[in-house]
Amino acid sequence: MKISSRAAAGVIAAALGATALALYRPSTGELELAAASLDPSSFLHGQENADPQGEGETAAASAQYADEQGLATMPAQWRAIYDHENASRGPEQPIPFNHRFHVTDLQIDCMYCHVGTERSVSGVVPSLDVCMGCHRIAGTGLPPVEELRGYESRGEPIEWEWVYKLPEFVQFSHKAHVRNLECQDCHGPVEEMDRVYQWAPLTMGWCLECHRQAPSEGDLATDHTLARDNPPPRAPAPRQPEGFYPRDIDTDYGRTRAPTDCAACHY
Repeated sequence: MKISSRAAAGVIAAALGATALALYRPSTGELELAAASLDPSSFLHGQENADPQGEGETAAASAQYADEQGLATMPAQWRAIYDHENASRGPEQPIPFNHRFHVTDLQIDCMYCHVGTERSVSGVVPSLDVCMGCHRIAGTGLPPVEELRGYESRGEPIEWEWVYKLPEFVQFSHKAHVRNLECQDCHGPVEEMDRVYQWAPLTMGWCLECHRQAPSEGDLATDHTLARDNPPPRAPAPRQPEGFYPRDIDTDYGRTRAPTDCAACHY
């Protein structure tokens, strides 16, 4: 069956009208472009007047562009790159990953990237696959994202700079601490850091200060829990009770938040 040119034109007009109606925003009286038709990174721009093609190829160029265009702020993703590159604290990383932008602006939970830390003795640095889970689409055209994709295409790991590193003779289990503590208790306000830096001194005294706090019912796997669930057996002095009980059992056992004997961290 053949369709006349007038009928075909009518069908096209009806389709265009339906599309316009679907994209019409009554609150503003404006047409909103479909997200799928835009640059995948444009959902981060946050500036209706920003020209994605005129932002420049670096964060500094983007800042200049925003100033020339009279924009109140530069696009969010470029601001994140710019703030990371110009941060005064923390080691410079091979890719300017901005924690504030990802945690505060995008509301990504710590464990989404650092998955497995709650089950691991060591802190888990996100693998390249975790990063690419988002950045195969998000951030298209941004130089750091394109560099990230380059690492993947070459099969090379990213050599991140250390921020926190304990001496080899100190044992620290992340999974034992994450059960009781927030990430910020040791890492500081990471959600406010454009470039992550060492917030805590990590000295022996700093650790002991936390361990020596009064125990609470929320503390798990501590001397307090052991003392409550496993009262130490009576033994004639000066005999040392056998088992996992520390030698200062008569003075400290069960009275502090966590073990304070040497073997707690140096084993």
